[in-house]
Amino acid sequence: MAIYLISGSDERLISAQLTELVNQLIGDLDRTTMYESHDVDAVATDERDRAVRNAIMGCETPSLFGDIRVVVMRGIQEATVDQLTPLFEYLRNPAETSHLVLTSSGKLAKSTTDALKKAGATTMAASPPSRRNELTVWFQEQFAHTGLKLDPTAMENVINWLGQDQARLPSLIDVLVSAFGTSKKLSADDVQPFLGEQGSVLPWDLTDAIDRSDSATALEMLRRMVRSGEYHPLQIMSLLHNHYVRLLKLDGPEIRETSQAMALIGSKSDFQTRKYMDLYRRVGTSGVASAIALLARADLDLRGGKDLPEELTMEILVARLCKMGGPASRSTKRR
Repeated sequence: MAIYLISGSDERLISAQLTELVNQLIGDLDRTTMYESHDVDAVATDERDRAVRNAIMGCETPSLFGDIRVVVMRGIQEATVDQLTPLFEYLRNPAETSHLVLTSSGKLAKSTTDALKKAGATTMAASPPSRRNELTVWFQEQFAHTGLKLDPTAMENVINWLGQDQARLPSLIDVLVSAFGTSKKLSADDVQPFLGEQGSVLPWDLTDAIDRSDSATALEMLRRMVRSGEYHPLQIMSLLHNHYVRLLKLDGPEIRETSQAMALIGSKSDFQTRKYMDLYRRVGTSGVASAIALLARADLDLRGGKDLPEELTMEILVARLCKMGGPASRSTKRR
């Protein structure tokens, strides 16, 4: 029998993948006689070792009415290495009649991941990718698993609308299956009424729009970040501050190679570093200085300097920053 680890940062996505996996493992068999679940993260700290022991006991106890058992142990990231000792012992000699499914929404100790790897555990990541092309494939796979078919426009609308809040996808799929079944290819008009509120976006969706002076997109990204509840205006201020501080670090030293710029801005990505170098060439010394001044003024306004709504203060800031993404300033230093 197999051992599985479902990991990710969003409990809703983990739960959706767990449900799908358990349904596959049980199939048409009697769930009441072969399935049991243990929540390590839902009990008091000093009770977690007991929860782990009970789960392992379930794995080692043959089913009286079936050939296999499916045992789920949720939230193992909350248990200490010592509390997981029964799990480590089990992984050395797992039962042939039980499937063990573990979930984790946080980082696991190296000893835990090593033990799982040595036992041949199948690791399933519930977190979707961040790159646009990989994210598109991920969405397509989620719909394909349920038999739902969307035309390209409908798929694009779902991805753009949900944004970073992909945890809402399982409930959207359930609603669409309930409403249309799986025989019809859904159009954008079919899907639109079920989308609800727009989800949040990734931080660089905002900064990229600002950098290319696309004020309409930048303002849309800002509003989605604020209204989704994922970001407070002061968090967005911090994000923008870090963005322009990286440009500031490029202002002064003579940079001959990309590796020098990577060290200065603390980036591990050659692609990201080249983007910052190109941006600095466009905005120049005076542009960076102006951006820092705008950020400082907006920060004061957010903290009571002006009697304006927080979202309006941020909209004014973003609109002004977008004006600086044009041709390079004359004060730009040659590299």
